[in-house]
Amino acid sequence: MISRLIFAFIAALCAQPSARAQSPDALYEAARREGLVNWYSVILGNEAALPLARAFEARYSGIKVDHQRRNTMVNARKIVDEAKAGAIQADVFDGSTTVVPILEAGLVDPYIPPSAGAIPEKYRDPQGRWSAVLLEFLTVAYNADMIAPGEAPKNRDDLLDPKWRDKMIWSATPGFTGGGGYVANTLMDMGEEAGMAFLAKLKTQNITPFNGDGHAVIGEIAAKKFPLGLQIFNHHTFIERGLGHNIQWVKMEPILSFSNNMGIVKGAPHPNAARLFVNFALSPEGQAIIRDGRHIPASDKVEALEPSLKTGFRVNYVSPIMAAQKMAGWQAAYSRIFAP
Repeated sequence: MISRLIFAFIAALCAQPSARAQSPDALYEAARREGLVNWYSVILGNEAALPLARAFEARYSGIKVDHQRRNTMVNARKIVDEAKAGAIQADVFDGSTTVVPILEAGLVDPYIPPSAGAIPEKYRDPQGRWSAVLLEFLTVAYNADMIAPGEAPKNRDDLLDPKWRDKMIWSATPGFTGGGGYVANTLMDMGEEAGMAFLAKLKTQNITPFNGDGHAVIGEIAAKKFPLGLQIFNHHTFIERGLGHNIQWVKMEPILSFSNNMGIVKGAPHPNAARLFVNFALSPEGQAIIRDGRHIPASDKVEALEPSLKTGFRVNYVSPIMAAQKMAGWQAAYSRIFAP
């Protein structure tokens, strides 16, 4: 009986991601022998991802970071396809739902880095399969050179005003940053019957579906091709203002929220460097770089450059697991209602 209990205890201990933790010095030495981190990411390069990579390289000499930016699901498919071919390349991934298909494929290596303790509990997986590296809030944005702030829509019903007919744009890309994300937020807030009735009215406004992601959509607004955009990252408006574009966002509650989640690929060619990088990205030092890149850090220890981007409004938060369970239904509803 005692031997069975000891065996069960050892087995449980070995199953905990943190049990594999190395001392910081030992981890760095092992990572330096590997010399590289391949990072499959959705984070904007020049603004946040590349500064984070360069800071890591300066902090941990001898280790390079190869940042490759793609759409969330493109990265997930690439990781799965490379594994099927027996040629895993990625060490670290991030994205809103990237973890879901690679988790289903058995390609996530659980790891709870020491720095994860500063990430709020709802933004990290207790088993260490993913942890938020930054937060995303999607709402309505407008070009203030085309729309006076006092004239901008303030709530959902304002979007039905005939003056906005043919003047709104959103991404046609499946997922949160497109019309499917707007449908998700509406149904979560209003319920199925009232939400579908509202969306049927919204259809008559002839929102333009744009063949590009949320970042591309705000580019159309900055170029004054459209005055008003739906499903815009509020921090992207902050970035655009830094580039000289008069783009403002509306606190149209509830705001759809999700997290950009980081994790490690099982069978990664550089597993120690991957752990070192994830720990750095979630640390106050790494989160401050995310902040300085005009993104919204997930850590409780680091505030956003513009605090109003992160707090002070009601949100509908969708975890990656919830997205996996419901996004297909939300996307199907979008297609039924808004398909040409």
